[in-house]
Amino acid sequence: MSKYTDEEIIEKFKTFDLDKYSMIVGTTNQQNDPLTNYSPFVKLEEDYYICVSSNMPHFHNIMETKKAHVMIIEDESKASHIYARQRLYFSASCELQNDEEKIFKLYDKRYGDALSFLRTMKDFKIIKLIPGEKSLVLGFGAAYKIDSKGNLGHKKINHK
Repeated sequence: MSKYTDEEIIEKFKTFDLDKYSMIVGTTNQQNDPLTNYSPFVKLEEDYYICVSSNMPHFHNIMETKKAHVMIIEDESKASHIYARQRLYFSASCELQNDEEKIFKLYDKRYGDALSFLRTMKDFKIIKLIPGEKSLVLGFGAAYKIDSKGNLGHKKINHK
């Protein structure tokens, strides 16, 4: 079990996603049927942005419920233990983003030309994900939460 200072934990919350390039996005429809997908993402300030085809069920789920649950996770090949993969997760409020060009420029900066084709795909829309409380797992016995105001807390997990 690693011991981190509060300052180190807060910094990990801020920087965890810098070397991760996709996120897992969980949604539900109005009948609460779950659906999981993944997407490349960009971040502006504290909000995340994904580009999703409006023809896909997860887009419709997001538009219906205005909610998603997100996980950004360490590659298992880099993890010290398969159960201790570092991960950031949070519930998010979702909005359709109208200023798409600003976000596409962030995609260009982060991914180069690899995703530039999305601009020409008329069915692809930008979704803004506004995180609520975030959780960060850095290893066994090292689970933390931070609220939207930056207040840090430790998650209490009572394994038996």
